[in-house]
Amino acid sequence: MASVGVVGLLGASAGLAFDGVFPLADLIPVVALAAGVPCVLALLLAGRLPLWGAVPVSVLAWLVAVSATVFRAEAWLGVVPSPVSVRAALLGVHDAGGWLLTTILPAAPGSKAVVLVSFLVWAATTAGAEIALRTKAVLLPALAALPVLAVAVVLGVGGTGSAVPYAAVFAACALLLALVRAARSAGTVAAGVPLLACLVLAAVVAGPVLPMAARPYDVRTLVEPPPPKPIDGVSALDQVSAWLQNPQRELFTVTTTSEANLRLAVLDTFDGVTWTSNAGFVPTGGRVPGAEGTSDAVRQRFTLQRLPGPWLPAADRPTLATGAGIVVDPATGVLASTQAREGMTYEVTSGIRRYAAAELRAATPAQDPGALRLPDGPDGRTPPQRARLAEIARRATAGAKSPTQQAARLAAYLRKHAKNDVNSAPGHGYRSIEFFLTESRRGTTEQFAASFALLARSIGLPTRIVVGFRPGTPATTPTPTPDGPGAAGSKGTTGSGGAAGADGFSGVGRPVRSAGRGEVAGGVRQVRGGDVLAWAEVRFEGIGWVPFYPTPSRTRSGGSGDVAEGAPKQAREIEQAINSDSSQPKATSKPSNPPTPTAKPRAADSSSSPLVWLAVPAGVLVAYLLAVLVVPPLRRMRRRRAASPAARVAGAWRQTVTRLRGAGFPVASGALTAREVAFLAESGLGPPAREPLTALADLANLATFGGAPIDQADADLAWRHYAGVDELVRRKAALPERILRRLSPRSLLGS
Repeated sequence: MASVGVVGLLGASAGLAFDGVFPLADLIPVVALAAGVPCVLALLLAGRLPLWGAVPVSVLAWLVAVSATVFRAEAWLGVVPSPVSVRAALLGVHDAGGWLLTTILPAAPGSKAVVLVSFLVWAATTAGAEIALRTKAVLLPALAALPVLAVAVVLGVGGTGSAVPYAAVFAACALLLALVRAARSAGTVAAGVPLLACLVLAAVVAGPVLPMAARPYDVRTLVEPPPPKPIDGVSALDQVSAWLQNPQRELFTVTTTSEANLRLAVLDTFDGVTWTSNAGFVPTGGRVPGAEGTSDAVRQRFTLQRLPGPWLPAADRPTLATGAGIVVDPATGVLASTQAREGMTYEVTSGIRRYAAAELRAATPAQDPGALRLPDGPDGRTPPQRARLAEIARRATAGAKSPTQQAARLAAYLRKHAKNDVNSAPGHGYRSIEFFLTESRRGTTEQFAASFALLARSIGLPTRIVVGFRPGTPATTPTPTPDGPGAAGSKGTTGSGGAAGADGFSGVGRPVRSAGRGEVAGGVRQVRGGDVLAWAEVRFEGIGWVPFYPTPSRTRSGGSGDVAEGAPKQAREIEQAINSDSSQPKATSKPSNPPTPTAKPRAADSSSSPLVWLAVPAGVLVAYLLAVLVVPPLRRMRRRRAASPAARVAGAWRQTVTRLRGAGFPVASGALTAREVAFLAESGLGPPAREPLTALADLANLATFGGAPIDQADADLAWRHYAGVDELVRRKAALPERILRRLSPRSLLGS
C-alpha cells in the first residue's frame, strides 16, 4: 500500500510540472483526481480482477472524472459521461498537444486542453500502481510517470513557470519508492527520508543555475504557427483615408488610465505599391511575450463599435490580453481576433515604454535586412524613385551626428516640408510618395508615415509603419469633470504617454488633469475615425523599435510649425534632446535612470556568474550523493533476487564481503578462501561473529564447488547469516563513522 501511495505522489508531481502551461488553480483539482483515484482503484481491484479486467474499469472511471471536472457542461447531470463529453475528452487529448505548441502560454483559465494532463497522469498512475502491486520491481513503477514529466518539461519551455522544483520532488519520490520497496524495516525508511530531503533541496538550489537551464531548447521553433483567418484583405494603411473622410464615425471606446496612442496594426513589408504585415499569429491564454525595457503599466478596457476586424487596438506594448478568440503576434505584440465584432469587449494591460535620450544618442541601427528592403519594380528593374528618395533623405539629414539624429531630423523635415491635408488622395506606393514629396506636398498621415519609412530605409535605417489611433476624447459620463465632459484638448498634441494611475481603472469616472488646460488623462474615451494616426518606428540595436512621428499638426500650432500630430509628450522631449547639442536631455518625465532593456537577459545568461560556476560541482555532488544512496541497495536487491538458490547463496557471500571491506576489514584479496575471510572478520568482530561467518562460508563453498543441491531454504539461511554479520558491523562503528563509510566511494564497489 505504501508503494502505491508513493506512485500517486509521483504522478501528482509530474502533473503539477505543467504549472506554467496551465494556471495552477486549474491543475490542482485535475491532478489530484487523476493521481488519487487510480491508486484507490488499483488497491480495491488487486487480487479481484486480472489486469485485462482492471484496465477497462480504470478507463471508465477516467471518463467519469473528466466529465465531472473538465466537461461538466457536456455531461449528463454534470457528472455522468455522455456521448458529447466522451467525444470532447478524446478529441481534447488528441488535439491538446498541437494546440499548446502553437499557443502563448500559460493557457487561459478554464482551458479544455487540461484534459491532456488528466489523461497522462491517470494513465501513468494506473500503470505504476499495477506494476507496484503485481511485480517486485523496485524502480519500474516510477518509470511510468517519467514520460509525463518529460512532456511537461517540453511543453513548459515557453511558459511562465519552472519545472525544476517539481522535477526535484519527482526524483525524491522515485528514491523514496526504491527505499520503501527495498527496505527491510520501517526504521530503514525513516532513516533515509532526511537524506532524501537534503538531496531534493540541493537539486532545487542547483537546478535553476545549471548552464542548460538558462536557454532550454524550445520545440516550438519547429512548429509553424497558423495565421488567423482575416475578415477582409484590406491593409490597415489603406483604410486611413476612408476613416479620415468620416471623422465622426465611432470606432470603439476605451476605459484607460493613460493618454497613450493605441496601436492597431504593424506593417513591415513593402512591395512597391502597398505596405502589408508579415505577422504570424498564435492563440494566447492572456500573456503577450516580448516586452523589453523600462515601462509603465497601463490597463485598458475596450468595447468595439464600428471598427472592422480582425485587428484589435491596444497601447504598445501589451503584456496581458483577455477576450474572445484573441490571438497575438509574438514579434510585434499586435492583437487580433477572428471574433471581432460590434459590442465585443476585451481587456489589455500594456507596458508603456520609456526611453532615455542618452541611450538613444549612442544607438546604432539593428541588423534587420527585412526592415531595410526597398523592392524592385514588377519588371525587375530598379525604380527611378529610389534614387530620388535617397537624395531627399541625405539632404534632410545633412549634419546629423548619429543614426537617431538622422531619424529625428527626417521626421522634422517631413513635418516642415508638407501640409497635413485630410482631403488628399490616398496611396503610398513609390509613385505616390514621389508625387507627395516633390509636387503636391500635401497628404494625410498615411503619406507622412510611408514617406518616413521609405526615406529612412534609403539611408540604412530599418523601419516599419504603425497604424493606430490617438487616445480619443472623453466620452460623456454621468460624473461631471472639472472642465466638462467635452474638455479634451485639440487634435494636435496629446498628453504624456506615461501612466496616470497605472494600478488599475482608477481613472474611470474621475479623469485626472493633465499638464495642459482642457486635457484629460484617463476615464472612458471615445475614439472616432478622425483619430486615426500612422507613424513610423526605427529599430536600434539593444533598444528595439523606437517610434517617430513625422505627421505635422493639422492646425500647425507653435511658432515654427514643427508640431507633431499625436506625438506623446515623452516622444517630443526625447526628439528635442536628440537634436540638441547638449549632452543631457531636456527635462523628461523620468530622466533619473536610463532603461536597461537587456540587463536581465544578460544576467541570466552570463557565464561569469558565480552561481553558474558553482552549478557544475554542485551537480556532480548531487549525482554522487544519489549514487551512494541508490547503488548499494540496488546491488543487494539484485543479489538477493538472483535466478537460482545457489546464485542467491553466492550473492549473500559477496554482499557480506562487500560489507566487511567497506568497514575496513582486509578481506579484499582474491587469494583468500571463504574460511580465511571468515577467520579475519571474526578476529575483528569478536566471538559472536564466528557462527554466522563460518556457516555462511560453508554455504558459499557448497554453492560454488560442492555437488550437493542448494534449495531456497539454504538461500534464506545464507541471507539471515548476512543480516547477522551486518548487525555486528553496525554495532562496531559509531553513527558518524557509519555515515562516512556510506558516503565513501568504496560503497559503490562490489566484491
